[in-house]
Amino acid sequence: MNPDRRPYILLNYAMSLDGKISTEDRDPVRFTSGIDRRLMDEIRADVDAVLIGAGTLRAEDPPVRIQAAERRDERTRMGKSPHPVSIVLSRSMRIPSEGRYWKDGQVERIIATAVQTPADRSLPFQEKAEVIRAGETSVDLDELCRMLSDRGIRRLLVEGGGEVNMAFWAAGLVDEVYLTLCPVVIGGRNAPTAADGAGLDADRFRKLRLVESRRVGQEFFLRYRVVRSRS
Repeated sequence: MNPDRRPYILLNYAMSLDGKISTEDRDPVRFTSGIDRRLMDEIRADVDAVLIGAGTLRAEDPPVRIQAAERRDERTRMGKSPHPVSIVLSRSMRIPSEGRYWKDGQVERIIATAVQTPADRSLPFQEKAEVIRAGETSVDLDELCRMLSDRGIRRLLVEGGGEVNMAFWAAGLVDEVYLTLCPVVIGGRNAPTAADGAGLDADRFRKLRLVESRRVGQEFFLRYRVVRSRS
């Protein structure tokens, strides 16, 4: 896919020492520090849209918005909306229509789904979000990215979960990663990781270059850029 026809795509996630991003039961546990949460806010403030998967919405009901008033004010001074566009990726559209995620009226919301998803499932969201369709039976990420680019979204932040992250990796769409390594062990053979799903064959592994690292307290904050093949 021509990178000029898609946003620059970043992943951001926190991970335990054993590679988990949550528990087996997908409990909405918080194992990061306030420093990490402030960094999340900073990264969100620098993008045009934030994308989460339906599983993350069901498990965590996260308020995807910018918390710090000064960052919202800075976006407004730059001619942007106070918050980035919030996108939910849901093939089935079986997602809750109430909860924390929907509370802030200043957030523009999009639900990205498939063409064949029954139209009546969009009814509970008519006044809450715009529904866009890309791909026949599942969401085609290449097509979705072209649609977002055409809407002026230049920087897209993906906040998981693991299967959504893996879908972007498999499609070759990730450009940069922000990773917080946390001093905790979660365990569980079925606990989600930062890249779940079928995985990649050895000849398709994604290679990255470390561009920034710092330790704050007991956490490590790492930033990587994807190494693109010259072929």
